[in-house]
Amino acid sequence: MSTKPKNRDHRGRRRGGPRRSDSPRRPDRPKPPCSICGEPIQDITSALSRPTDGTPVHFDCALQSVTDKLNPGEGEKVIYLGKGSFAVVEHEAYQKRSLKVSRRIDWENLEEISEWRRELRAELK
Repeated sequence: MSTKPKNRDHRGRRRGGPRRSDSPRRPDRPKPPCSICGEPIQDITSALSRPTDGTPVHFDCALQSVTDKLNPGEGEKVIYLGKGSFAVVEHEAYQKRSLKVSRRIDWENLEEISEWRRELRAELK
């Protein structure tokens, strides 16, 4: 048994880690407008690049645009696969947690990184 008194400042933290209040704050960055709806993008980290010009768009606006383009039939649903790709899956397979992809669309061009995304990556490093 240790005779050293417990330090209440360390309660609930991992050893040696900084407190949240000690971590540096990132400067507020401008909120670019979505090139589909025109509203400012509050969380730029969840934005996608528009395939035509590489400008940032809300994830929900991209999903709606893809849904309108793919026009899923009855019993189908559009989902985000990741890395800028969407797909139409059968609804029954989706509920059973197994995916049967009937159509796929690559929304983002992964070979060309948009300027806004390059700046964001530099800030997060």
